[in-house]
Amino acid sequence: MNIQVHQRVLADPSWHPLLDVIVSILGQPHSRHAFDISQYATIKSSPWLSGATGLRANTAEFIRLSVKATSRDGASDAVTILIDDAASQSGETLQGAIIRVHPLGALTILMQPLHLIVEDETSDGAFVLWMARLLGRDTFRRSYNAGRLLFRHAGGKGQMAKSAAALTFGVWPRDNQPILSLKLRAIALLDSDAHYPGNQPNAGIVQAVQAHVALVHLLSGRYIENYAPQKYVRRRLEEDGLGEASDAYFRMTEVQRNYFPIRTGFWDYATPPQPQAHPAFLADTRRELAERNTFRTVNPQDWMHFASGFGGRLAVIFQEPAFRCEPNEAALLTQNQRTELNEFLNQVIRYL
Repeated sequence: MNIQVHQRVLADPSWHPLLDVIVSILGQPHSRHAFDISQYATIKSSPWLSGATGLRANTAEFIRLSVKATSRDGASDAVTILIDDAASQSGETLQGAIIRVHPLGALTILMQPLHLIVEDETSDGAFVLWMARLLGRDTFRRSYNAGRLLFRHAGGKGQMAKSAAALTFGVWPRDNQPILSLKLRAIALLDSDAHYPGNQPNAGIVQAVQAHVALVHLLSGRYIENYAPQKYVRRRLEEDGLGEASDAYFRMTEVQRNYFPIRTGFWDYATPPQPQAHPAFLADTRRELAERNTFRTVNPQDWMHFASGFGGRLAVIFQEPAFRCEPNEAALLTQNQRTELNEFLNQVIRYL
């Protein structure tokens, strides 16, 4: 976050030790906070630092260097915290993503992590960290290791709005007063569950969650497993003798793989149900025509290798150390996947 300090706080000696503590917070490993560079001259010449001796004598130079350090991997500048002793300790959110807060409240905000709300912190959190490693986004992993990034388990997408609301306003809402402006310290990520291009089954959930977080990212892919690269999918499926199924799956087009229900596949309505043959799938009027058209060009022989889906097999790719990707293997993703995930990670870094 960008840090701005009101002139009253800079001029009041009683707040100077607290400002020293804030400088110490910025000095912690992998801190992403920095004083707003536009205020640097004002801070340097303020009663807090003008003529400072001892450890405080180096503070102005430290502030200047910390701004440069935090911007190397992309600045965390989406939110500005304005420290004002006339503000409430709980803080208030102003237009332009500014948190105006009392100095004591500022300490709490600056020390708390950024919350990334996901449906399941084990699988979805592992997916995010795995992709950050694959794409060489070291800032993301360092922030997670330092406790600056915390995954929040919603317990399914149906609970995401409730989880976000409880984080921001509390289990018992406080008369529309957010807790320490946590709306600007929370981001949500969820699967699209889309069956075909243009399908938006989770649009209502996104709208409900948006009221309580800084931003929501809806994945383009149907599930996180739809992003698993071929190299790791084949390695995992080979363990169960499904190497040919992996090859057949990746002979589909990128769009088809993006919307394929990779966990469950397509089943008929028999008792017991059987994997649905490709001609039967195309003739099944209970399915949307747009969905059937999306998979119309799939080779019928390939189809039978993966029509039943892969269950939970591919989720372990993101969780088990045996499948840990190598750093900077971005070429394993499609260009669309790289673009989407890099943009998402950039957004998260801006809020750290």
